[in-house]
Amino acid sequence: MAHDVAGTPYRMTGESRDQLTSDISSGVVYETVGSVPSSARAEAEEMMAGLTEFAPRPVLFTKVRVRNDEERDPDQYSVVEGKMDVSGAVVRAQAAGPTAIDAMRIVGNKLERRLTRLAGKRQRATKRPPATPSGEWRRGDLPSGRPKFYDRPPEDRMVVRRKTYSSDDRLSVRDALFDLDVLDHRFFLFTDVADETATIVYEENNGVTLRKIDGSKPDETGLHPEVRVNRTPAPTISVADAVARLNLSDLPFVFFRDAESRSAGALYRRYDGHYGLIVPSPAW
Repeated sequence: MAHDVAGTPYRMTGESRDQLTSDISSGVVYETVGSVPSSARAEAEEMMAGLTEFAPRPVLFTKVRVRNDEERDPDQYSVVEGKMDVSGAVVRAQAAGPTAIDAMRIVGNKLERRLTRLAGKRQRATKRPPATPSGEWRRGDLPSGRPKFYDRPPEDRMVVRRKTYSSDDRLSVRDALFDLDVLDHRFFLFTDVADETATIVYEENNGVTLRKIDGSKPDETGLHPEVRVNRTPAPTISVADAVARLNLSDLPFVFFRDAESRSAGALYRRYDGHYGLIVPSPAW
């Protein structure tokens, strides 16, 4: 799985950047967009300092981004994202609230739980007694505190961000579910190591569903019983067709096979009402 320098699971290309203010003087990369009160910075620094105590390995990088947007509903005015690189393992959380402090406290609770899960995974890898049963899969805060999608008119929506993933990097379904959780994604696109098929795991009806691009049945050995399986093949369409489908629906994303490249892709809604696109990285 490809990572960019910030440790995200998808490499970003052609990203549309917001006007933001960034400061790293405290050791925490702190970014703001919009009118954010100065008191939020101290809260962010205190939150990250406290969370490092839960990290099972040294923390190499921390980042807090606060975006205040007057176009959003009052109870969703502030959107906060927190990210930690724990010796190469990335933990991320995002939440919205009426104020930056409210959203930040939700993010802090999410990150603490995910750091605990990361510690449990490390215990299992080193054969120490796990904190929870090894077969347990939990999604305890799905989808608590999530920002709502801004209802931008369809004619104003654009694909403003492109991300790529390496189809040569294989993951097990179990590891993909773990990444879906600790990275706080709504979906996670990967190549299943069991059959080398493009696969997606995603939130649905307060649970998680697995779907393969060709509609094939996954290897259910070790698959948690709470994970549902969608046997519908992904449609073969163009990116423009995927945009049209999102414009006409309330779906958070469209999983598809690109009609031109024949490769797996996902077009998804961003919280600002625009779209993002995930496609395989070009072969070197």
